[in-house]
Amino acid sequence: MTISAPHRHVPHPSVSDKTISTFNLDAAIDHISHWLPTQGPIKDFIHHNTLHSVQQHPFHEGVALAARIFGARSYLPLADYQKRYRQGRIADAAIDWAIDQSAAYIEDIEKFRDSLFIEDYRSHYPPVSLANQGIRNTWLTQLEVDLNALTHPVLFRLLANFLDQGISRWTLSQDGERFWDCLWRLVHNSLLSLHPFHEPTVRTLLLEKPERVILTCLDRIVGDEQLYEQYLLEMLLAHPGWSGMVRLVELNPSALLARRNISLKELIAVELACELAFLYLKKGHRFANIAQTPKAKAAPLLNDPHFKPKVPLRLKVWHEAMEWTLHSELLAALASEPPAGATKAATLAQALFCIDDRECSLRRHLEELNPAIETFGAAGFFGIDFLYQGIDDAFPVAQCPVIIQPKHLVRESRLSVTQDKRKGGGELQHLHVKGHSLFRGWLYTQTLGIGYAIRLAWNVFRPGGRLPDIKKLSEVAAHTHLHLLRESDTPTEDGRMLGFSLGEMADRIEGLLRNIGLIKDFAPLVVVVAHGSTSVNNPHFAAYDCGACSGKPGAPNARAFAWMANHEKVRALLRERGIDIPETTRFIAAMHNTTRDEMTYFDEHLFEQQPASGLQAFKDTMQRALERNALERCRWFELAPQSQNPKAAHAHVKGRSVSIFEPRPEYNHSNNLYCIVGKRALSRDLFMDRRAFLHSYDPGNDDQGLILARILNAIIPVCGGINLEYLFSRIDNSVYGAGTKLPHNVIGLLGVANGVEGDLRTGLPNQMIEVHEPARLLIVIEQTREIIDKALGQIGSLREWLDNDWVRFGCLEPGSHAVYFYRAQGWDRVGFEDSAPTPSAPDSEAAFSGQTHTVPIHKLVTERSPS
Repeated sequence: MTISAPHRHVPHPSVSDKTISTFNLDAAIDHISHWLPTQGPIKDFIHHNTLHSVQQHPFHEGVALAARIFGARSYLPLADYQKRYRQGRIADAAIDWAIDQSAAYIEDIEKFRDSLFIEDYRSHYPPVSLANQGIRNTWLTQLEVDLNALTHPVLFRLLANFLDQGISRWTLSQDGERFWDCLWRLVHNSLLSLHPFHEPTVRTLLLEKPERVILTCLDRIVGDEQLYEQYLLEMLLAHPGWSGMVRLVELNPSALLARRNISLKELIAVELACELAFLYLKKGHRFANIAQTPKAKAAPLLNDPHFKPKVPLRLKVWHEAMEWTLHSELLAALASEPPAGATKAATLAQALFCIDDRECSLRRHLEELNPAIETFGAAGFFGIDFLYQGIDDAFPVAQCPVIIQPKHLVRESRLSVTQDKRKGGGELQHLHVKGHSLFRGWLYTQTLGIGYAIRLAWNVFRPGGRLPDIKKLSEVAAHTHLHLLRESDTPTEDGRMLGFSLGEMADRIEGLLRNIGLIKDFAPLVVVVAHGSTSVNNPHFAAYDCGACSGKPGAPNARAFAWMANHEKVRALLRERGIDIPETTRFIAAMHNTTRDEMTYFDEHLFEQQPASGLQAFKDTMQRALERNALERCRWFELAPQSQNPKAAHAHVKGRSVSIFEPRPEYNHSNNLYCIVGKRALSRDLFMDRRAFLHSYDPGNDDQGLILARILNAIIPVCGGINLEYLFSRIDNSVYGAGTKLPHNVIGLLGVANGVEGDLRTGLPNQMIEVHEPARLLIVIEQTREIIDKALGQIGSLREWLDNDWVRFGCLEPGSHAVYFYRAQGWDRVGFEDSAPTPSAPDSEAAFSGQTHTVPIHKLVTERSPS
């Protein structure tokens, strides 16, 4: 039978008008969606606070509440903290400090301190939770029906095919079709019945609209409207990856390049209809609903006033002690007077890096090799926010933090006409065979398939030194042209401007230069260093790129900044604003490949008539710094060469990136811990083991805190989001993380799942966080408390991160080097009279050589000379 009109209303006797009028479904969906993950498609992997849903609570209370909802651990096992104490990585003074923070909840402090050292292998177990022991669990424990095992394979196949972004040759959805209409078509117009929706009662029910289907199913499955909302939440938390993805696509359809029309309400309706169909098939039409089971009300209820989190006090104190041990290392090092250095040599070059913690070590090595090179740090989009469309890109992508809505579009073109004559889809033509007929596909499989299988086997055992063509999709070609200067004020169909006006360019260059304090004393060469990452065995590649560029390589931003800063008319506008860039100063863009430790330099053809002075010398020094950086990274890799040979280490990290069986191309942000906002002199002589985000800032040029407020608006969500995603993925990788990479398959270019039918995994895989020390980020600002308070008054809702201790916040007052620790109630002075002195080392290699764990902060005391 063919039915031509969808959603024909058929009254259903099982739902009364009273039920419809008393339960507000839309409000319930809005409420429960607050608990769903907000991780977008894998192409736009943006680090964020995994527990954003409880960020309005103080950190420890929020973590405990999340544990009760999701069934996750809140802290490391007690034995892990005790082991760190025995190794000297948690100090007695830090334990005393942590106990003092929780003294109001401790009756006998001495007895409590002794209890910290009692062995306990169960205290870190997850508590009873909605996700695992809620009312929906009644189906498994009381009624002996595993609804997840029955419904998820059906639901996940439908979602994966409907939302598919290019893996499947044929798409399930028709043009403009909604998910609910798609299901209706499959159920009522298919020649073969769609199991289990062929069940007669459910098949008839699907003629209704989604809301009516939901209420009918809830009435039959749950039976008590007071339990409806909780049942829906527990159902969605059984597959949070798909639930969160659907909600994100519903609220932001542009998250998908191939748009799909779907809503969380439609997903709920489909899943409930699937559950009801299976229950009818398994139990008949007279099955008892949840409200009729004796133990339904005994399960934890979300709206129960007694449903309050219990913070495990011993684990909280141990965790605070671990963090304070690590945080106080930096504060003590910053509080001590910096060593008297030699007379500063003339600056030969300046390098502007992203604040990314992976650039912390590269900057240190570069300055060690040549102190005449001065480095700066800023958010990696370099203040140039735009949508970018490369030569082979079908759609433009945002090159700025997610909190910014870009209003400009920048397109890329080739330099010569001959380059444009290449036929096909550029790099994309390597990814698909043009013919898709049945016979042609069989022929390719039987002929070319054998050759590719042999090549795959060869690459597994003998990976080559050349990256495959997929590399081109994550890097920007070095010899192309960006259309940056606006030629017309007519906006695009989307209301965006093509390029920037000269005034807009000057605004952005001025903004960044003032933010980092570089408004005079320009070197002859200024290198703007973006960063990106390339590897072949890494579906989470976007998580390795620049977080300030929405998970993209920052090369377009670096190129845009250099081009704007070199433009004579832009410089003339800057000169009127008090920033005089000498005619002899040239800006050049580059990109650091953080996996391979390689540097690509862009647009060098522009300097044929006006050469960039000192560029070759800078390149030579940078190459040596990259090799040393690779050596420092190799101490974390078990298969890395044991010799202290920078060239061998460099060859090893390049080999890792092209190895198809290497799940750890790099450890990315592992062990990120600090963020320092101030002059480079504060941290230049510190070895911080690649743990610090470094943002340049001159406190003397910001008497109202306006610059600092702009910086905080960028670093709190970006650096704080990176830190917390690593922290929670490390604390409980099975719930907050993605588990091991080994069984992951990419599903529809949306995310990864275990096998081919699992839920989309959110968070970070184990291979990215296994060496990470899960401690909250400490942000230290070089500025007076009064000006910092002014800045905090301008950051709006971001202050919640600080007031609720989701990141820790400190102040180093210029001149006095007095250290203060921020609390919502005010500032606390931190003293280090009884602290051990910061250890020292003659150079970076002496600090990390032979170490396979994080190294405490060291002072680098040897006077360096230019090479």
